[in-house]
Amino acid sequence: MSGTAESGMTMERVQPGDAETHSMDVVAGNVEQLKALFPDAFTEGKIDFEVLKQLLGGEVEEREEKYGLSWHGKRRARQIALTPSAGTLRPCPQESVDWDTTQNLMIEGDNLEVLKLLQKSYAGKVKLIYIDPPYNTGKDFVYADDFRDSIHNYLKMTGQVGGDGIQVSSNSESSGRFHTDWLDMVYPRLKLARNLLRNDGAIFISIDSTEVANLRLVCDEIFGGECFVIDLIWKKRDGAPNDRTIGSVHDHILVYGKSVARESLRTAAEESFNLMPRTSKADSYYQVYREPDGPDSRGPFRKIDTTANAKGGRDVKSLHYGVTNPHTGQVVFPREGTCWRHSEEEMGRLQADSRLYWGVSGTATTPMRKLFMSEAKDGMTTPSILPEMPFNQHAARELEVIYGRKSVFDTPKPVDLLRLLTRIGSSPGDIVLDFFAGSGSLGEAVMRANSEGLGGRRFILVQLPERLDSNNGSQKPAVEFCDSIGKAHSVAELTKERLRRASASIAKETSSTNGDIGMRVYKLDASNIRPWNATPENLEQETLDSVDNILPGRSEQDVLFELLLHLGLDLCVPIETHVIGGKDVHAIGGGVLFACLPEKITSGDVEAIAHGIIDWHKELDPVGETKVYFRDSAFTSDEAKANIVAILEQYSEPESQVKMIVRSL
Repeated sequence: MSGTAESGMTMERVQPGDAETHSMDVVAGNVEQLKALFPDAFTEGKIDFEVLKQLLGGEVEEREEKYGLSWHGKRRARQIALTPSAGTLRPCPQESVDWDTTQNLMIEGDNLEVLKLLQKSYAGKVKLIYIDPPYNTGKDFVYADDFRDSIHNYLKMTGQVGGDGIQVSSNSESSGRFHTDWLDMVYPRLKLARNLLRNDGAIFISIDSTEVANLRLVCDEIFGGECFVIDLIWKKRDGAPNDRTIGSVHDHILVYGKSVARESLRTAAEESFNLMPRTSKADSYYQVYREPDGPDSRGPFRKIDTTANAKGGRDVKSLHYGVTNPHTGQVVFPREGTCWRHSEEEMGRLQADSRLYWGVSGTATTPMRKLFMSEAKDGMTTPSILPEMPFNQHAARELEVIYGRKSVFDTPKPVDLLRLLTRIGSSPGDIVLDFFAGSGSLGEAVMRANSEGLGGRRFILVQLPERLDSNNGSQKPAVEFCDSIGKAHSVAELTKERLRRASASIAKETSSTNGDIGMRVYKLDASNIRPWNATPENLEQETLDSVDNILPGRSEQDVLFELLLHLGLDLCVPIETHVIGGKDVHAIGGGVLFACLPEKITSGDVEAIAHGIIDWHKELDPVGETKVYFRDSAFTSDEAKANIVAILEQYSEPESQVKMIVRSL
């Protein structure tokens, strides 16, 4: 901490462990929530489990044998989810599309670490999560999670440090940990994903029969069995494979909500789901029927039965009455074993409004109710077996068109499938997330919906830069494509290029679009802020290195966006940049945060920078306190640092009703 004798304000230096240096501490957040609910269960800051159990009464499960899914490594998987990340997301404007205006994010990195880093900025803000995780078919990539040094492990795994990196093999069924490895991978990611959902949000998870049973049990534990919504069935191929006696032609899409709407015992997400678009098959049921008096002027209608099975308590005396056929004068009654669906009063209203259909000749003995297409809802209830969906082969063809060559993904998901799920599970302005982005189908689905004026949804995609093997025959087309565009051999490069090409294609197809078809690209990396790793052997060198708190080779923009991330601000928050005193000064969120992060600030720069920030602050007039960040090592003298603090302190005096907090990195 540094300051001046003449000044009451000091410039506090950010230290390891401060909020600006790490992701959300999930454990600390859980403890704070528990403390707010049960303060008397805490003794000297620690949880007294005996008291807590008493407060919870009979709700505590203490039996040794209990229902649920258990496996060797579950405790470690839970620990991984609770361990904060010391990483950051470095901005890559040169790889992005419409960087300055887009609200969409494409993040390259290990999704476990990225989910941790997104907690502060996006917890409780995501309306829909769709993921298509590895199905554990025996050929899937294994995520080598390491909670002790996760960022370094990720950099090694992807070949960014330490030679060629960790050689990671498939999850073979002969490994002895076939299901365990998969559960270790998916469990912590789903734990973190749940935190990001809004209370009325939902997660859609594609899976096949290999792990669907285990996935149901895992989701029941993480989201709660009462939050299960539906198991959607998507027919992924037209016919069964010829090399099988019995072959699968479908995938499951498990749907869970975040919380329960207790008044109806349904998930809050289900209460806010949207109707799916009408299908041509559904509309084909509406026809123009010829009647004794000619076609109905209200247009096509479908015929709905006016009787119901009288069993099961439906049969009441009031639903047995006569209805007069207006064409023949005959009084008709419900068929034996049935009763009318409607009360006598309601049936009379339908009759008076010509909403009963008595057949072409008017001699039907039981009328049908007319349901007009012109009065139908804009959508329809989503059936558990999704209708009229394209297959995997159609998705492969979509990618062939985009990439201009044979598909480089084995089982991509069709854009129309993702558009449907997005429309059902989210609304205009919502954030949708896919942290197993793969080919990027969800991103293109959102772009296309936005270009068609369907509501300006935002996407966040995350994809591991899984390395491609040129010696692997199935990956060879992908490797050749990466070579053709001059990019590294990784899945993430394919994802980004697909989104860039999709954006360009959409822009060409719909030149007048006002929708967001861009993306901001970020890459996971070690924190820009140097950690304190002193040991008796390296103490002197570590002390010298710590004079500059920022790692070498990191830009002002790198540091700025890590600051946003760890302070819990949206990665697309509005940022204005002015050149003041020859230095870039950034105002974030309308002036609630200022940052001036050049490598050098001299005594001659101080007055221009300080007064420039003050004038800009007055112009923006933000409410509440404002934080101002500088790079600690940038000041060429203690005098320069003291002077800038003194000027900002004078502006922050109580009578000015302005409070500035000056921090250095």
